[in-house]
Amino acid sequence: IHILWLFPQYFVITVGEIMFSVTGLEFSYSQAPESMKSVLQAAWLLTTAFGNVIVILVAEAKAFDDRASEFFMFACLMLVDMAIFMFLAWRYTPRVVKREVDMNMNGVTNKNFRRDSD
Repeated sequence: IHILWLFPQYFVITVGEIMFSVTGLEFSYSQAPESMKSVLQAAWLLTTAFGNVIVILVAEAKAFDDRASEFFMFACLMLVDMAIFMFLAWRYTPRVVKREVDMNMNGVTNKNFRRDSD
């Protein structure tokens, strides 16, 4: 089998990881209070590391006779995780952020730049 047969699998996994990571990090950053933004970023990376540890432990334990059973176990864990996330999303109330709107309509809001009339 040629090595290029692996390209579509790696491409789909990479695109999925990019979409999941960007939206998850943006959501956690936008909903966190100012003092907790870095803690949530660290928690995001910690959950990724914890997931990798689970994969290593299951793979090294050799608890399954074949890889299909191992993948089925991971799929079942993902279904349980999805059910937990659905419950949390159902109960979630978004954090409302009050933003001050700068109504300076002269076209330049940064005070470091000069206007054309200066």
